[in-house]
Amino acid sequence: MAPAITHFLVGASILLLVATPVALRYRLSPWIPLWLVSLGGLWGLGPDIHHIAPVYETELRAFHDSAWADLFAFHYTLDRPAVRAEYNASVFGSIVLFFGSVMAFTMAAELRTRTRFAETTALHFVALSIALFPLLLLIATMGGWFSPL
Repeated sequence: MAPAITHFLVGASILLLVATPVALRYRLSPWIPLWLVSLGGLWGLGPDIHHIAPVYETELRAFHDSAWADLFAFHYTLDRPAVRAEYNASVFGSIVLFFGSVMAFTMAAELRTRTRFAETTALHFVALSIALFPLLLLIATMGGWFSPL
């Protein structure tokens, strides 16, 4: 089982990366990124509700141990033995992914405030390159695509 901070940061990162094109298109209030991080983190922790649920503990535990938990920010995949064996790498990788996602979202929001939408050409390519940067950082920290865990 991956640490809770890993689940939280991966969920927050995914939600921020999904919202990055929205930040490029619309001027967002300053409180929106804070809520995106909070909601994304809770989304990533969702299958762990069986630890604190007063009812349906066995059903929630069964959901946690099924592949359906991957709908919550790859929760099931992060709880696999291969990831569990790399405790420090999973924590460090999730931190790098989170900082990359925050950087991408911040750059998108700044790009939106500094330019008008009509003046920026190929804005979707800018969004794609910003969204791919944290993924490339994660791959670099893990040692490549097919490194043995």
